Amino acid sequence: MIPASQITQLWTSFFHAQVPAEPLALFRIFIGVILVLNGLLLLPIFQEFCGPRGVVSDRCWRQSIHSRNLCLLHYLPAGSSSRWLFLMGHLLACAAFLTGWHFQVASVLVFVSLVSIHHRNPWCLSSADSLLRLITFICCFSPAPAAIWTLESTGLPNGCITVEAWPARLIQILVCSVYLRTVCWKLRGSLWKNGTAAWYPLWADAWVRLRPPRWMLVPLTISIATRGTILLELALAFGLWISDVRLPLLLAGIAMHLVFDLILNLQLFSWVMITCLLLFLTPPEATSVFNLLTQNFS
Repeated sequence: MIPASQITQLWTSFFHAQVPAEPLALFRIFIGVILVLNGLLLLPIFQEFCGPRGVVSDRCWRQSIHSRNLCLLHYLPAGSSSRWLFLMGHLLACAAFLTGWHFQVASVLVFVSLVSIHHRNPWCLSSADSLLRLITFICCFSPAPAAIWTLESTGLPNGCITVEAWPARLIQILVCSVYLRTVCWKLRGSLWKNGTAAWYPLWADAWVRLRPPRWMLVPLTISIATRGTILLELALAFGLWISDVRLPLLLAGIAMHLVFDLILNLQLFSWVMITCLLLFLTPPEATSVFNLLTQNFS
C-alpha cells in the first residue's frame, strides 16, 4: 500500500511543480484565436439565435430555462442594439484574452459572456462550445498563460520563466477524458464494433464538407478508418503521458483532427482539440512553433 505521504508528494509534484510557461502561453494564443473566430462566426446569426425575436424568442426563453442558468442577456434592455453591444464586448474580451492584456480579468469576462450566450440558446451548441466553456473557466483562476508572449511582455523568453503546472494538467486531463469517454460511447454502438461507422457521416449532407472519392469508400478502408479512429483515440487517452510515444501520438492526433475538419463540418471542435494537444509539447517545441508563427506572420 502506498503511504499517504508519498501520495501527497506525487500530487504536489504533478499539479504544483514549477514548469516552463511556453506551452501554456502558446495554448493561450491558439485558444484566443479560436474564441475570436467563434465570436466572428456569431456575428451574422447572433440576432437569430440570441435576439429578442430570434428562433427562440425572449418570451419563450424566459418561460423555459432562464431561471436555471446564468445569462446576462436576461438583464439587458429590450431591443436588438443591446445584444449587439454585448457581442462587441465579448469580442473585445476575446481579443484581450488572445493578447494576454489583463489576462485574468479578460478570462472572467470571456467566460461569463460566453456562458451567457450559450445559455440563451443551448439548442444550437456543439461539443466545441462545451470545451471552450470549461477551458475559459480554468483560465479564470490562473495567470499562468499570461506569463510570456503578451502585449505586456513582448520579449521572447530564455526558458527561465516558470509557472505552476495545475492549469495545464487540468486541461490535459480534460482532453484525455474526452478521448476515453468518446471511445466508451462508441463501443456501445454496433456500427463501431462491426467497422462500418465511418461510412454513414459521409452521406449526411448537413455534416459532410468534402466527400472522399468513391474508390476510397470500399469496405476495407471504411473498416480501417472506423477501427483506426477508436484505437488512436484510446492511445491518445493514455499514451500522451508516456514520453517515449508522446510525440508520434501527438502528431497522429493532430493529423486525425485535421482529416476530421477537412471531411466533416464539425465547426471549431477539431481546432479546439488540436489546441489542447499543444499542451503536451515540450517548452522547446512550443517555442519553435511560436517562432515559426511569428516568422510567417511578421
